[in-house]
Amino acid sequence: MNTAWIILTASMFTFAVSVFYFISYRSMKDTKKRVDSWFESEELNERRSFVFLIGDKFDGSELSEELEKKLLQGSIPLKPSEYMSLYLLAIAALTLLNRFLFGLYWLMSLLFAYLIVLLGSKLLLNSRKNKRTETFNKQLPEICRMMSNGIKAGQTIPQAIEMVSKDIKEPSAEEFRKMDHQLKLGDSLELVMNEFRERIASNDINIFVSTILIQQKVGGNLAEVLSTMAETLEERSRVHKEIATVTAESKSVAYILVVMPFLMALMMNLFIKGFLNVLFTPFGLLLFAVFTMIVMFAFILIKRLTHIRV
Repeated sequence: MNTAWIILTASMFTFAVSVFYFISYRSMKDTKKRVDSWFESEELNERRSFVFLIGDKFDGSELSEELEKKLLQGSIPLKPSEYMSLYLLAIAALTLLNRFLFGLYWLMSLLFAYLIVLLGSKLLLNSRKNKRTETFNKQLPEICRMMSNGIKAGQTIPQAIEMVSKDIKEPSAEEFRKMDHQLKLGDSLELVMNEFRERIASNDINIFVSTILIQQKVGGNLAEVLSTMAETLEERSRVHKEIATVTAESKSVAYILVVMPFLMALMMNLFIKGFLNVLFTPFGLLLFAVFTMIVMFAFILIKRLTHIRV
């Protein structure tokens, strides 16, 4: 009898302890889920797919360094591997389009697709970079005045950078916030300014950074120099606009000169199946190479004549 009571008591105690730990475990599990929803978990973000592993390898290789720099300068929120995936996908899509819509041979379809995507990629990256650089150049005189006023009021260069990061508009605000953050973490001013110069491919930014670094080393009235620079940059901007207006027609002719013959050839092939297949003969390849060289020479010549340095 006593043994039965002991076993029953032990069973009830074990059951109570089990219920207690089960409830505690559920409570801890629910708490962990709530915490994980607040913060990103590295384990959840870890890439496990074979495709993503190849992308990570490419992103860490030397081949992606130049592309990563161009994407950064163009403010394109893509990794080099993601951009290259879209690049190859566009080539594949255009190859199929050239083959089944225009009736070209597979090799010629791939060649035309590669050339179109190559030129399109260069135009995209350059246009995004030029647009971002132009925006920075427009904001640079205001930045120079703000820093000049801050230095006149007794601020240091890092303090003036922090002030600009709070008062200037985007996209300059983001770059100056990044510089302010780096300076507060202990990076040297020279390192921070040089990295800023690399991220923004602009001659005006290069002059701005060089002026600050030189003035910091040799001394001088930096506030007055920045004020004078603001006036000079505004005058240069006015001259650039006048030059762009005068040379706009010639630049348009240069691009039309390159694009129009190839578009006309594709249109002819669309109406006459196999019209371009003769280019795969020895004489056709020679004629195509000579024609391409002449067109590119004319394009480069027009670009050189319309490129006026100020």
